[in-house]
Amino acid sequence: MNRTLRTLLVAAAGVGVAVTGGALADGLVSAEPIVQQQQVDEIALALSNPGAHPRLGLPDFVMRPGDPTMAATAKTVADVLWDDLNFEREYYLIPRTTTAGIPVTPVAAIPYQQWADAGADVVLHGNAYPSGGNLVVELRLVSVRGAAPGAQYFGKKYQCGLQTARGPRDCAHQIADDFHWEVRRVQGVARTRIAFTSDRDAVRVGGRPNQSAAASKEIYIADYDGANQMRFTANRSINISPAWAPGGSLLAYTSYSTGFPDVYVANLAQPGRGLQRPAAGTEAIHNQLAAWSPDGSMLAFMSNRTGDQDIWVVNRDGTGLRNLTTFRGADEGSPTWSPDGTQLAFTSDRAGIPQLYTINLTGTGTRRITSERIDRPTWSSLNFIAFTIGSPGSEIGIWDFANPGVKVLTAGAGTSESPSVSPNGRHIAFFTTRWGRQEIAVMDRTGQNVRRLTTTGNNTYPNWQPIPGR
Repeated sequence: MNRTLRTLLVAAAGVGVAVTGGALADGLVSAEPIVQQQQVDEIALALSNPGAHPRLGLPDFVMRPGDPTMAATAKTVADVLWDDLNFEREYYLIPRTTTAGIPVTPVAAIPYQQWADAGADVVLHGNAYPSGGNLVVELRLVSVRGAAPGAQYFGKKYQCGLQTARGPRDCAHQIADDFHWEVRRVQGVARTRIAFTSDRDAVRVGGRPNQSAAASKEIYIADYDGANQMRFTANRSINISPAWAPGGSLLAYTSYSTGFPDVYVANLAQPGRGLQRPAAGTEAIHNQLAAWSPDGSMLAFMSNRTGDQDIWVVNRDGTGLRNLTTFRGADEGSPTWSPDGTQLAFTSDRAGIPQLYTINLTGTGTRRITSERIDRPTWSSLNFIAFTIGSPGSEIGIWDFANPGVKVLTAGAGTSESPSVSPNGRHIAFFTTRWGRQEIAVMDRTGQNVRRLTTTGNNTYPNWQPIPGR
């Protein structure tokens, strides 16, 4: 395994924000508070109000002269941080074209009036400098208007490890998530990754499941924003439907590498460790479309082992196998767990077309949710279910248990399928043909702010990593 891929896998396993240390590493090495004054004013109230969206300016970091390489690194951190903050839309970020004429100054010399004239309420000021091979970034959130211009509402010193090319981006992602939590109590997703299927490096599949010149499909992993796309599997077969385990260190997927579909589990925290097949498929027993329980102890999946396609669950170690859906003569698939792990949603054609149902983990209490044709449901942490609605694969819709009813989020631009909800419930990844080929995109849970992530090959079945380490 090459070093770059190994770095990706270890990073994908996830690390939290360290609060001590300082050794050479990658990403965020340490973070410590900067003493700040306590200020209670209209800006502070807006920052603590989930319904408010303060207007934030983010200038380039102040950087000591004489080290162009480190200056370029600091700019990368600032640029990625800007994109990460803009993604969650907790703030209205003042466009950089608007603020290009405002000088970059030390924090004590911030031109408050110029920033206020540009529309900002606050400025996130960064001071960056090298330290022992790392980059230190001091961030302060400072008011530029109101009763107390210059009042500081947040201050923290971050040390970024730079041992690989990923270091600056990873550090910026971790800073963004920390800042969102500290100031807004929002769990950001900048550290997360998205796994998906792609045929971009396709080769001919030499045996089952296709005896023709069908193209192989492999699992890829990318940062949440589409950066650093790298291949994970390389078995010249069909590999589809990746599913992250809680904590982000295990990845399940369906592979035909043995000639029949089965569920495989890879441990990303220990690259090179042997794959596991907890559902124990055979030539006659086919297992697909795995989904992890919220505590990571079980997998639900679709299997034909009784003749019908049913929903089964199994412990992570392969024990405790049992069938949840025993309705005869129906095909059932695409399981997804409720946030509390007591129920699953799935599709069933027992009423004639695939529709959305829920069932208790005990196998009792089956309930039909929708009458529309549904595929690939995913149950979010905010207790709504996103799914493909239409035939075949037309749009992305949701069912919100707090406000029952189907709401369609996408509207007619190609087909849109296979949603995966971000771990904070605020965004949805899916694949779409709106740009011609099948491409991975993300959007807000309202259907707004669609962003394209892939541009090469056909890309399908995205799955959003849970918050690393949680």
